[in-house]
Amino acid sequence: MLLKFVTSCSRAPLLGFKYLQPPFTIHKVACDVPLWASIGGQDVDRLPSASTCYNTLKLPTYKRASTLRAKLLYAISSNAGFELS
Repeated sequence: MLLKFVTSCSRAPLLGFKYLQPPFTIHKVACDVPLWASIGGQDVDRLPSASTCYNTLKLPTYKRASTLRAKLLYAISSNAGFELS
């Protein structure tokens, strides 16, 4: 599901990820978090997103791994995006 979310393809390249063009990348996205939220220990509300044309996963900087996991799973499983046939 992660592969389809990032690349819009449900299968890996025939010869492996070495041949994925452009290469798979993860881009760290800066989020404007209010000072009171960062002091209070709150995490970023923004969901991860992807640029399928560039095979790029755009991840906000979350404070906790559990938040990253939950938000990424939610974004992937929501089935939003381009359905190309």
